[in-house]
This record gives sequence, structure tokens and C-alpha cells, in this order.
Amino acid sequence: MSRKCGTNTYAHAERPGLKVVSRAFLKSLALLPALLIMLLTVLPASANNDNPTVAFLRFGASPTFSQTDAAVLDMLQAYGYINAEERVTLEAGSDLVGENINVLIRDAGFDFPTANLMVEDALDEGADIMLTVSTQVGMLAVGAMSDMEDPPALIFAIVTDPHGAGLASATCIKPANVTGTLMHIDYEEYASLAYKQNPDFQTIGLLANADDPATSYYVATIERTGEQLGFTVEVATVVNATDYALATESLVDKGVDIIALPPRTGSSGGISSIVDAAIGVPVFSPLVSDVIHGVTIAAGFEGWYREGVQAGRMLVAYLEGRLDIAATGVASTPSFAVAVNLDSADAQGVVFTDALMAEADYIIEGGVGQGAAIEIPGEITLSEMTLDERRAEDDAWLQSLHCTPEMIAEQQAQLEAQSN
Repeated sequence: MSRKCGTNTYAHAERPGLKVVSRAFLKSLALLPALLIMLLTVLPASANNDNPTVAFLRFGASPTFSQTDAAVLDMLQAYGYINAEERVTLEAGSDLVGENINVLIRDAGFDFPTANLMVEDALDEGADIMLTVSTQVGMLAVGAMSDMEDPPALIFAIVTDPHGAGLASATCIKPANVTGTLMHIDYEEYASLAYKQNPDFQTIGLLANADDPATSYYVATIERTGEQLGFTVEVATVVNATDYALATESLVDKGVDIIALPPRTGSSGGISSIVDAAIGVPVFSPLVSDVIHGVTIAAGFEGWYREGVQAGRMLVAYLEGRLDIAATGVASTPSFAVAVNLDSADAQGVVFTDALMAEADYIIEGGVGQGAAIEIPGEITLSEMTLDERRAEDDAWLQSLHCTPEMIAEQQAQLEAQSN
């Protein structure tokens, strides 16, 4: 069974109350000296030629983020902005002063203060465009540019809650220099799977990460879904991966029927501890890729490469002068897939129902995965087509995001009605 949106683009083979830390203060902390030296001593790429400078900023490296990175580079290469040799330089994590484009590559190593520093560094380097990967980095970038008279363009990707993160108030209501892609997750369909596994399902235990900007939105959404579907919610807040086992045990002791992970844009660390502690209780995740890290049932978002392609479309169109970011809405691609891990289920003492198995698009058993729900690195690439064909397809997709004055007025009225 497949419920993915059809596309020809690729083939399968400032949150309120948060303050941006100043760069001077961060220097005084002396965090990660080697990284600081790299960030603060590299020569500005923009000073070497007149090419546009793109700052590629991500929160950290992971197998899933790597797919988003690869998709952006695939798009830049398909349009001739980088060649094969220049791509090798970028994949090695080095800055590029290229023939057609300059690129600053930055990775925060999943450290929030370092992410703040790399955003300010990119602004100091004179970046014309900032492409951010993760909610955390997008949020920091918007905050850092909030007082600038002429800020660079910002394209964000892999963001679970752009509204809560201050990136946008609605699809078309956002800063004029900002657009990007939303990780679409159908929480009602996600939660309904619990009933397929257990028709008497009553309580979901949520593991909420205190440091993730998307947590409050996630908890509120699940609680609202619970009111609609008739289940209750227990929340255990964690600060870091070492808290996961104890938090999971506390939820099991409260008698929850399932345990659910948040839609993280950070690392997968701690998942194995959660699964090990959840004896007899299936562990759910809204990120399909989490099934390879051991969660029992993963259902929802599966488009890490797809989101990179879409961010790449925006980036290329902006570089070519074909994209008006102020009039381009935030992209959201509805899609849903289900993956199950029979190995984890066996270890936990969980037996899947026939109703749940009938929903599975991807199954892991004996360490081997079968199905088509997961974007597998090295087996997913851009579809073969001419540049003219690709540009026509990309332009059609971008046109679907165009915000008309009527759309903007309608969304503004809805926001005002909600606030009242």
C-alpha cells in the first residue's frame, strides 16, 4: 500500500521569550575552540569574486539530514551551479569559492549556542542567501536578522513548526525575506494507528524534549487530537538522552498503552534506551526513518530527500531571479507512510495485530528492511530529465506556492479572528 504524493522530481533507486545570544558572549564561553577557529578565521568567500554567497547551515549531521543535504546539492549540480569536483569539496564540509557560486558550509554539532554563533558568522561573511536545515537554526536565523534593514534571503527546511518557531504566522504571513518547507505530519492519522494495534487504546505517553522548539506544538497537537479521538495524554519531559530510560519507565509505570517520541530535528540518540525500557509497550514515532533506529512503529513524515529537493528548487529559482520570496508561501507536502520493526517488537514482547500490519509500507525483520516507505541514501536521486524539463516542473511547483493579495488578506483575517 502506498499513500505518498505523486511527484516526478525524484526517483526511488523567534519563538516568544527566546533571546538570541550575542556572538561576543559566545566567544567568551570558549566553546569548541577548534570549531570557533574554523568559523572565525575562514576568509569571506564573497570577498574573492562577485558570485552570490549561500550559507548552508545545519543543526547537526545525521543519516536523515544527509539526505536533505544531498538533495540540495543535487539541485545545485543539476542546474550547473556546482560541478562534480566542487561538490566533493562541499561534501567534505569545506567552504567553496566556485566558478558560479560561493558556499559557506556550517554544522553546529547539535549544540544550540554553536548554532547561534554560526548564524552570526554567516551574516558577518556577507551571505546573500541562508539555507537552514532544522527548526533550531531557522529560528536563530530569523531572530538574528530581525533588526536588519536589508537582510539576506532565508530558505528553511526540515522544520516541524514554523509558526511556533517564529518563521511564519501562516502560509503566506511571514517576513518578506523568508520562505521554506514544512515537515507535514498528519497527527490524527498517526494517532489512529494506535487503535489498529489496540482497539481498547486509552492513554498515550509522550516523551517531550525540553530543548526542542517544536515540543510545545507537538504536545498541544497530540492533546487536541486526543480530545477528538477519545484518548488521554501523559507527558514526561526530558532534557537529554540520559533522561530517556527513566522517563520511559515512569510512563510504563503509569500504565500508558503506547509511548510516542517527538518529531525531532536533532539526533536519534537515546532511542535504543527508550525501546529497551518500554517492555510490553510499543514505541511510536512520527518520523518513518526512526524505524531503522529501533522504534516499534514509525508513521508519518518520510520525505527527507524530497524536502531538500523543494528547498533546492527555491534556492535555484532565487539565484536565477525567478523567485519572489515575499510572495512565496511556505511549502507543505501531505504524505503518510507506516513502517514497523518486528525485531524491536519481539524484544519488547509486542505482537502486532493484522490490522496494523495491513497498514505497513515498510517492514524490518531479521535486520533486513523490505518495502518502499523509506528514502534510502544512495538509492534515491533526481529523476533523469533535460534542464528545460526540470525548470518547467520546478516552476509549476513554485507557482503553486504563489501568495496572492487575496490569500494574504484572508490568512491575516483568520489570524486576527483567532487572536480575538
